[in-house]
Amino acid sequence: MNILLDPYYQGLLVRGFGMTVLISVIVIVASNLLALPLAIYMQRPKGRLRGIIIGYSFFARAAPALALLFALYYGLPKLGIYLDPLPSALIGLTFASTAYNMEFLRSGYESIPPGQLDAARALGMRAVPMHLKVLMPQAYSSASPALFSNAIQMVKGSSLASLVAIDELTAASTTMISETYKAIEILSFIAVLYGLIALVVLGLQSLYETRQRRMALRR
Repeated sequence: MNILLDPYYQGLLVRGFGMTVLISVIVIVASNLLALPLAIYMQRPKGRLRGIIIGYSFFARAAPALALLFALYYGLPKLGIYLDPLPSALIGLTFASTAYNMEFLRSGYESIPPGQLDAARALGMRAVPMHLKVLMPQAYSSASPALFSNAIQMVKGSSLASLVAIDELTAASTTMISETYKAIEILSFIAVLYGLIALVVLGLQSLYETRQRRMALRR
């Protein structure tokens, strides 16, 4: 009997797939929103918080994401702080992903030719409109391949949530394998599901880059 036709296992997969999508979407959106102000602040040569942000970036990118999740879920209770599994996973994965996105955006901002700023000032643009209409679009255009690649990494990284008691796709596959011993079939199907989520991200990247090319042709 094909286990994928079993209503019980279908329910496991549907719930696991939904949780994986939920974690991926929240982490991708939150990490991008948090990375932007940090990347902007890093453009200030003498910002007082630069050292703290640089230290955070180094630590978040150097520390294994799994260690961060374990510290939040299993370590904090020793300090009297208790987090449910989902907040632990979301905070840990967002903490790691934000650092990468910040570095990608910082690189995007630094790739903008200085002449762009001079031209915007010559046109009399104020700081906020200049940033929104001139700097930010160019920074995101330059950083978009890395940002979308990191988004796909976060889709795959969501599997770590299974290790802090969250029933996402990897946890569902573990349960199914332990009950049916059909590892190859189950893992192959799980890989296809992860691939579908990644395909959506790649589709969004293609739409964004197509839109950027069309806007460039209109200029």
